[in-house]
Amino acid sequence: MTPKMIVILAGVATLTFMSINAAYAQDREFRYATAELSTLSGAERIYSRIQDTANKLCGEEYGGFRLVTHAPERKRCIDEIVRELVTEINHPQLDRVHAASGRRS
Repeated sequence: MTPKMIVILAGVATLTFMSINAAYAQDREFRYATAELSTLSGAERIYSRIQDTANKLCGEEYGGFRLVTHAPERKRCIDEIVRELVTEINHPQLDRVHAASGRRS
């Protein structure tokens, strides 16, 4: 299990999570404005940022985005981080965006 915490202060939420692989385990933060979730376009922006965060973290953990030998592990890593962040934010608008993306849940 990865430790997580959501802190909501004045309409801004911070989600703290630990990256998946123990060798690279470290706390990470994902911040977003809760008001963004009130619209589909806002939820899409947050989802895009979630994907960017997952790509960056998993790229660091698996030697960059172009290392083909680690592509399956990197994809699983990205899918897991995206799923965990979407689950922790737990908002119907974001859930719809995630479902429409076709990523594994």
